[in-house]
Amino acid sequence: MKKVKQHLSLIFGLGTAAILCPAILYSVAKAEEQSDCLTVEPSGQVTIVNGSCSPSSQGRESESMAKAEEFFQRGRELDVQGKHQEAIAEYTQAIQLDPDYVEAYFYRSNLLALVGQPQKGIEDAQKAAAILEAKGELGGAAVMRQHEQMIREGIEDGEW
Repeated sequence: MKKVKQHLSLIFGLGTAAILCPAILYSVAKAEEQSDCLTVEPSGQVTIVNGSCSPSSQGRESESMAKAEEFFQRGRELDVQGKHQEAIAEYTQAIQLDPDYVEAYFYRSNLLALVGQPQKGIEDAQKAAAILEAKGELGGAAVMRQHEQMIREGIEDGEW
């Protein structure tokens, strides 16, 4: 189990860089598109600054994405504290609000594998890879496929 956990940690680190960097750039670009309505705080929090912006479907989408980000951030905090089940629940909430939230799938995948639900971890890694492939982010998708393979190897080696 130690070998697989070490490999998962390596892939997890690579995945974090490959997935989070494009996601942050995307968030900044989306905020810039609506700069008269939204600001992005240094913490990454999106704030509506102009109440006169019309409540369009884009506004509701942005609000939903901002709420998904809140759940994701709480999940990260709980994950760091070692509260894995609670973190999984927060990542799940983020995914329900934003079904294309690659980072939430990625982190939930890792935790599910580590808490003894590797098949569910594989499913999340596959979903994250599919989303990234659909966006044309093939490097991130490849990292997700490696993450999936590491979980599979752990299952085959009887480590879960």
